[in-house]
Amino acid sequence: MIEKITINERESDYYSTSDSKDGFLIILPEKCSFDDFLIAAKVEPKTYGSVLVSRLYHSLMTFSINVNDEYCKYYLKEYDNLDLFLFWKYCIPFSISKKVLAQLQPGEIVLYNTFSSGCSWTADAFIDDPIMMKTLTEIINEVRRSYRENSK
Repeated sequence: MIEKITINERESDYYSTSDSKDGFLIILPEKCSFDDFLIAAKVEPKTYGSVLVSRLYHSLMTFSINVNDEYCKYYLKEYDNLDLFLFWKYCIPFSISKKVLAQLQPGEIVLYNTFSSGCSWTADAFIDDPIMMKTLTEIINEVRRSYRENSK
């Protein structure tokens, strides 16, 4: 599950503006590895495809905030639940957080990344392009499906 967050989207032929909170929420298994991503993407190791998947995986894992950990460590007493935390801490609309959190399964985490926080061009390209976003969504869904099947 991946959900793009666009707070203020205005574009013209000459410029586009975005809010500093624009980004995405992503659900992945807590123990998601690069190999899981590689298998889900159906690419062979040591190929150009594996290099691209490696960049994508590492940019998602390096620049994203694990909101489950942050909430449990620092904000559990302050906010009654995770969607309130996402709203008040990161200004994520309830409509988006509720949609994402409804799909959260045991053993999974929610990652949050803003494009202004240093998301690499690889992840940014996948999120912004509709075809690549579809591919990324398929990879994530396959990782989640595989994790659920293997944890039974």
